[in-house]
Amino acid sequence: SPSKASKAGGRPLSSPCRWWNSLPDLMMGPGERQPLLQVHGVRFAYPPLAPHSPAPWVLDGLDLRLEAGEWLALMGASDAGKTTLCLLLAGLAPHLTGGTLEGRVLIAGQDTRRRPPPALADRVGLLFQEPDAQLFNPSVEAEIAWGLENLGLPSAEIEARIAEMLALFHLEAVRRRPPGALSGGEKKRAALAAVLALRPALLILDEPLGGLDPVGRREVLAALETLRRDRAAAILMTESDPEAAVAFADRLAVLHEGRLAAQGPPRDLLRRVEAMAAWGVAAPQMAHLAAALNRRLGTAFDFVTVEEARAALEPGWGGVESGPLEAQRPASPPPDDAAGRPPALQVRGLEFWYDAARPVLRGLDLDIPQGQFAALVGANGSGKTTLIKQFNGLLRPRRGIVRVNGQDAAGRSIGELARQVGFLFQHPEQQIFSPTVRQEVAFGPRNLGLPPEEVEARVRAALDRFDLAAVADEPPAILGYGLRRRVTLASLAAQDPPILILDEPTVGLDAAGRAETFAWLTELHAQGRTILLVSHDMALVAAYARRVIVLHAGQIIGDGPPSAIFARPDLLARASLAPPPLAQLAQALGLPPSCLTVDAFCAEYAARR
Repeated sequence: SPSKASKAGGRPLSSPCRWWNSLPDLMMGPGERQPLLQVHGVRFAYPPLAPHSPAPWVLDGLDLRLEAGEWLALMGASDAGKTTLCLLLAGLAPHLTGGTLEGRVLIAGQDTRRRPPPALADRVGLLFQEPDAQLFNPSVEAEIAWGLENLGLPSAEIEARIAEMLALFHLEAVRRRPPGALSGGEKKRAALAAVLALRPALLILDEPLGGLDPVGRREVLAALETLRRDRAAAILMTESDPEAAVAFADRLAVLHEGRLAAQGPPRDLLRRVEAMAAWGVAAPQMAHLAAALNRRLGTAFDFVTVEEARAALEPGWGGVESGPLEAQRPASPPPDDAAGRPPALQVRGLEFWYDAARPVLRGLDLDIPQGQFAALVGANGSGKTTLIKQFNGLLRPRRGIVRVNGQDAAGRSIGELARQVGFLFQHPEQQIFSPTVRQEVAFGPRNLGLPPEEVEARVRAALDRFDLAAVADEPPAILGYGLRRRVTLASLAAQDPPILILDEPTVGLDAAGRAETFAWLTELHAQGRTILLVSHDMALVAAYARRVIVLHAGQIIGDGPPSAIFARPDLLARASLAPPPLAQLAQALGLPPSCLTVDAFCAEYAARR
């Protein structure tokens, strides 16, 4: 299977084949090294859906190379072809997908078209964008062991690597749990552990940071940097986080409509905010700030990191005192017009466990008023998804009470709760099952018993809103991850419930998709809808949520407006979180905690010039 072929992704140092030690053999001549990866004139199209129907090129004339020890970040819009390129480089396409391939893909000089995926397994490690696609063993430790056993390593070496990966990704407590019982972030870490344990020469990672908490993201990036530094591993990583690309990648390649639009040092490319937006790529928050200041005030700032921004801005503050945010004048948060309203969502003494020996939720009390835009944040495994599933009946309390719009959820079916609570799952495949996109979007309103003409109107509006009209009659299963995420968002929009709960809605979306999603949520909030957002994107939380609830080990340890929560780095660190870049910069410059958006920061800067 693709999962098994891709999981045995590398040959360790202690292996008899010693792929790592064979790297010197790639020398082409004195002082000249053959690239580990070469892509020459590649065009690729998947098989057509029906005989004689067109099969468009997903990749169209691509040239790329990657040296041993080099880190390449690959960015682009949701439909740019990034995942297809990953499958192609690992040899899974076209061997297992079918389709038409023109040009050549060479791994250490070997043509992948002439080598089946198992023949590349000692060279290439592939991480799928969706961890469920490659987790199939009965426990986490068995998952990590699987590839190592297939490489024939001694038992002592296997045990040592399992222990190393469990510790590196903080999976010791769940080592014997089945992957299906893990949270989304824990699944991603388990899949990464299984791939990195193999120490492959070429790592192909499709959105490895998606769904991870901020501290987990840093730990994964640090682990990859160690592998690259100590073992000369080459890394190709598709990623939507521009800050990660700037911090770690040697080179950035931007894919646009199946072609290479640009490549170069990440900082040089990502500072071009308008060009990145045209390609569907998010620029770093600091680059947006520099561009906004230059546009509004005629300055000439050029920074993309917090450190660069502080160095550029600090001399111009005219003696503004520096120090921790708590010592600065407090800023009044925007008024929360939901305060004082009856609760839309309420829990009292809520306790839940999957295993009685390991409680997940520990006596929670929480009220979310009608019409509030709240964000629930916390580390992977803190209980966020478990909590929100109580509100739509997918999980039921072991102890305590859950109320939805004042009514006890215990006596109401999932179908009844669905009329009040619209739920977006963390992974699109968990809620897509209809044969076409149009039927998927229509499923919710039809089950609400709406008249056919209203169902049609809602479906049409939702397809237009999320730019899905062109794929309305295609099977969702053939769409890329970003498009499938849009399908789930459109389905939720067509249902139009008074309460929306969204679990990591922006994972897998490009910059335009994220902006579109939050423009829609902002409109709904203005109309009085209640929104509960689960996200690890602290910049989005800071910009849109009126309230932030911090969950840690099944308990609420922080609750307040974003300006108050992000002014407490001690609290955030306890929950494995970190302030967004603008909040970090504001703290470094001694600015009020209200500077959480580019507009707010620009206004403060203009007032102090």
